[in-house]
Amino acid sequence: MRWHIASLVLIAVACVASAVTGVRYYEAGSTKTVIEYWHGYERLYAVGLAIFFAAAAYALYRRVPLAWKLGLIGVYAGMAVFVFLAWWHLWPQDGGWVGACAITIVAPFIAFREARQWQKYRSSFFPHEDEQT
Repeated sequence: MRWHIASLVLIAVACVASAVTGVRYYEAGSTKTVIEYWHGYERLYAVGLAIFFAAAAYALYRRVPLAWKLGLIGVYAGMAVFVFLAWWHLWPQDGGWVGACAITIVAPFIAFREARQWQKYRSSFFPHEDEQT
């Protein structure tokens, strides 16, 4: 659980740094460097993401039951987005459909494993669920 919280805090800090510096995207290669900046009110998007990830980290830290449910949904939503982006980016390439098919086959197994791992945290979010009234 600490790893999840630390990851969310790190992402929130990166979003704040992006909002402050204005750097949206950075890529450095051997022949060129590409830096893309936020324009106008787009920095507010980075601030919103920072608030979202900081709130998620705090909710995990405080063991809010809704955070556990949203985390479980996030595992499957993340898998779906990953598969969609794999098809989106690999389809135009020659033979890219092979990689996209492989990702489509493997990703649900990884998501299922992560969901089973997330299920182990259920008792820490719902400590009094087993008690009878």
